Amino acid sequence: SRVTYTMTPLMFVSALVQYNSGSNVVAANVRLRWEYQPGSELFVVYNDERDSLARAFPDLKNRAFIVKINRLFRF
Repeated sequence: SRVTYTMTPLMFVSALVQYNSGSNVVAANVRLRWEYQPGSELFVVYNDERDSLARAFPDLKNRAFIVKINRLFRF
């Protein structure tokens, strides 16, 4: 399932949760995008992947926290 929430025309949060039945993995992705100036953006992304066959709470397989910033320079 996917959910997108737009706070302003220049900022949104998007979340995605997926289940892969072939590898029994539950994956989640949450992303914040902010255009702080025209053509310049900040992205903050969190990824989480878990094994759904584990007992109790699913075991962590992979996790990432990523920050990306780009800046438009005009001459």
